[in-house]
Parts: sequence; C-alpha cells; structure tokens
Amino acid sequence: MAVTIKDIARRANVSITTVSRVINDKHDVSKETKENIKKIIKEMGYRPNEVARGLVTKKTYIIGLLIPDLRNPFYPEMATGLDDLARREGYSVIYYNTRKNAKEEQKAIELFKKKQVDGVVISMCNKTVRKKFKKRNEDEFPIIEIASNLRRIVNPTINIDNVGSACKATRYLIRNGHSKIGHIIGKRNTQPARHTLFGFKKCLKKNNVKLNKDWIKQGDYSKESGYKKMKEILKEDEKPTAVFAANDLMALGCYKAIHEMGLKIPDDISIIGHDDIEYSTYIIPTLTSMYLSMYELGKKSGEMLLRKINDNSNDNPENIIIEPKLIERESVKNLSTL
Repeated sequence: MAVTIKDIARRANVSITTVSRVINDKHDVSKETKENIKKIIKEMGYRPNEVARGLVTKKTYIIGLLIPDLRNPFYPEMATGLDDLARREGYSVIYYNTRKNAKEEQKAIELFKKKQVDGVVISMCNKTVRKKFKKRNEDEFPIIEIASNLRRIVNPTINIDNVGSACKATRYLIRNGHSKIGHIIGKRNTQPARHTLFGFKKCLKKNNVKLNKDWIKQGDYSKESGYKKMKEILKEDEKPTAVFAANDLMALGCYKAIHEMGLKIPDDISIIGHDDIEYSTYIIPTLTSMYLSMYELGKKSGEMLLRKINDNSNDNPENIIIEPKLIERESVKNLSTL
C-alpha cells in the first residue's frame, strides 16, 4: 500500500497540515521540524500527488527550456546545470530544441502554454519571437533570458560580456606578436555576435592594429561554417597569422580547413576560440579559448527563475553579466620572440 501524508504525520508526530506545508515549501515551519519531516518522507519513500499539490500551490513544478541547437556542446552543459538545480528544488524541465528556426520557437511558446509551465529559460531566441514571447506571456509565467538580443531589458537576464571577452582574446593575440588577425563571427542578427565583433574591432583600434575586412567572415556557430569561412580566409592573397573564432565549434572547423590546406597550427596560423568546450582539450594542438562555465550559467538561470516564480514582481529585472577568462593552451604561436 502506498505511503500517505497521514502516515508521515503519524511518524513525525505532527499534524497533516504541517506535513502539507513542508511538502509545499511553506516558510512557517521550523527548520528542525522541516528537516525531520523531509527525512521521514525520504525513509518511507513517500511520493506527493503532484496533481493535488498543484491545486494547492497553483504550480505545475515544470520549467521550460528553449535552446537553439543541441548539437552545440554549450547547450547540453547549460541544460545540465539547470536540470540539476531544478531536481534539487522539486521541479522537472521540458526541453525544446528549436534548431535555430523561428517557427519552431513559436511552437515552443504554444507547448509551454499548453503544459502550463511555471517559468521558462530562453537562450538565443529569434528577436521577433522573443518580443512575442514577452507580450503573450507577461501575465502567465516568468521568463529568464540568456544572451538576450534585445537592447532594453524586459526580463531578468544573464548576459556574457562578449565585448570584454573579445577584447581579451584579441589582446592576447596582439601581445603574442600578431598584427594580422582575422575573425569568424556568429550570425550578425544576434547581439552576442555584434558585441564580439565590436570588442574585436575596439581592441585592434586601441592597439593601432590595422583591420582587414577581408579576414572578417560571418559563420553561424557551427563547425561547418567555421570550416567554410576558414577556407575563404585562406584563399585570400594576403593571409592572417591568427584567427579568433567566436566559438569553439567554429574553431574546430578552422582546424579541419587548415589541415586540409597542408598548414600547421600554430606554426603557420594561430587559432583562438570561445566557450572552452570539452573538445578543446582533446584536439591537437589543444585549443586556447575563453572559458565560460555553461553548467554554472544554467544553474544560475534556474536560481533566478525560481526567485521570480516565488516572487512574481516585474520591478527592476535582474541583469547578471558573466566575465569569461582566458585559458592558454597550444594553438597560438608567440611571434614576438622570433
């Protein structure tokens, strides 16, 4: 026979109401009593009736996560961070992979509405769809944005300092004696790509390094685009001595293109990436990259969302900026010592 809330109350020597308040995470139960009840619940294997629980709390204990591309290792790591936090807090996560498609993003909106999620984390969503998301859901569930494309903050947001990060990466190349530097950016219609390009140009100008527009190519954050755009750069009459790829997947594509041309990294051309995905340490030579903890990013987005769920105020949305740091490995040659 299944364990009931009455069994828990009898074992803990408290009222059914007290057990219910602990299950529904109310704050008017002493810490000692709450810990004892939670211990008994675990020992007896009690599973709350989620339907009944939802009727009491007016929550489904479901979080939505909208991501653009599961093939990019950035997103599974981020999702794991969110999922671990959600599980610890008694929530489940629904994932929707949009494949960078605006129509799929609209379908995600409808799915989340249908499932009556308590809140949603969205990352790199199409600008137009994001605005619709906000307009249609502002009274339904809270939203946390990661890498927002909007200039004006309308939701709590976690952004990466892509301007500062690009400056650090570019400055590192310059300090290693490089003055001929290319850049493979992401899609220009995303704010991270625009900010990364701005930081790259800003650093070149500050250090009196000439910008060669022929060495700036637009990718889409995929390995394939990194490969294709690196090929284009290597076909130029004058070639750069170093290339900054806006993410590590495009950097991996650069590796393939360079090897196919019979060139060596970093002897013939240096590469620096961004995000520091796990693959960066398994390729030869290992990739110098800007480190960003995707797991912590996902965890932090979950913490922000749960705060928003429990305090549904729209005043002064949080805006957290994360600063990536340089991880130096083997893919950049020091020309200043030659």
